[in-house]
Amino acid sequence: MSKLIIVRGPSGSGKTTLAMHLGAEYGEVTAGDIMPVFEADTYFEGQNGYKFDASQLGSAHRWCQLNAERSMFHGEDLIVSNTSMTNWELNPYLQLAEKYGYTVEIWRTPGPWDADVLFERNVHGVPLVTLQKQVRKYQPLDNEREWEDLTIFQA
Repeated sequence: MSKLIIVRGPSGSGKTTLAMHLGAEYGEVTAGDIMPVFEADTYFEGQNGYKFDASQLGSAHRWCQLNAERSMFHGEDLIVSNTSMTNWELNPYLQLAEKYGYTVEIWRTPGPWDADVLFERNVHGVPLVTLQKQVRKYQPLDNEREWEDLTIFQA
């Protein structure tokens, strides 16, 4: 059965690092290659670097969902790594997993999350007030696990 791994956590908490680690770890086990990682942030990356546009956030998430579904249609294992702080943000991916018969693993970046620390670490210039909102609105799921191996975050 194919696998969907979801990585969630606020901006600056290490989602991309964790997703890349999991992609390499699971990919080597299942297919001998890195599993594809889909992030809404990728939508904003271009030839001139990362250019976030809040008015395009909905399009970025639709783009991410369409790419994830395309992989699922082909039966590929994959990772989706977005903030996904609320359950409704996770639902499109959980529904796709059900539609295509995927097993789901959900990983949360290590906490506790401190907005001030996240502000210093996030590479996309997310404002402090936005990080505070992300942390406040977090809704845990019973079947998610917190990543505990902090060594993957060390440079």
